[in-house]
Amino acid sequence: MPIPSPRGGKNRKSFISECMGNETMNKEFPDIKQRIAVCNSKWKESQAITIDFTDQIKSANEGKTLNKPFRTPKGPKKFSVYVKNEKGNVVKVNFGDPNMEIKRDDPARRKSFRARHNCDNPGPKWKARYWSCKQWRAGKKVEGSSDEYEWDGEALFDYEDLIKINPSLAQVEEEVNEPDECGCDECGCGKEEKTEAKKKGLWENIRDKKKREGKNYRPAKPGDKDYPDEESLKKAQKKSKDKKK
Repeated sequence: MPIPSPRGGKNRKSFISECMGNETMNKEFPDIKQRIAVCNSKWKESQAITIDFTDQIKSANEGKTLNKPFRTPKGPKKFSVYVKNEKGNVVKVNFGDPNMEIKRDDPARRKSFRARHNCDNPGPKWKARYWSCKQWRAGKKVEGSSDEYEWDGEALFDYEDLIKINPSLAQVEEEVNEPDECGCDECGCGKEEKTEAKKKGLWENIRDKKKREGKNYRPAKPGDKDYPDEESLKKAQKKSKDKKK
């Protein structure tokens, strides 16, 4: 006969009575004081409240790892950051052109960049433009809020450390790889580069490209991204004719 357990909504009095008269309990605990102590212990165990802190721990770990950018040497962008999107799901936002240097210490470049990005209204955290704007502030530190880490635009974290704290990040599949929504050289869309190129002549741009690429220089072919448009070609041909006259 098994040892009784406090099931079926029994109250303390009925359980203790059943437990004390149980045949197995009487054989194993012939001493009344010992038997009543065991029965009371079983009753107390049944009344213990089990608290599951899984959600609280998960939430705490998320707080320690979200909104903290880190370098991504393997791409697809220069940096990445884990954030929650509008649905409350954790996503990985990739931002920053890996081939471009951040020149925010230059007031003119910084002003131009922020104007192109509309950084006074950078949009939500789950968009790349938000994080690019953060980097292109005037080096001003931001005080973190009590419930969420606020990035200062400079500090970069270690990916492996974030994964150790919150292993579930490694399972995040949704990534935001869209352009930084600005259209400029610093984030890779080429708008600023094209603007500067238009200010110069075609031949000057070609000379600059040769200097940059050195032995790797190859003339652009029709269909290539950097192949000059028809207007630039006409202007260059006209200048060449004018020089010969």
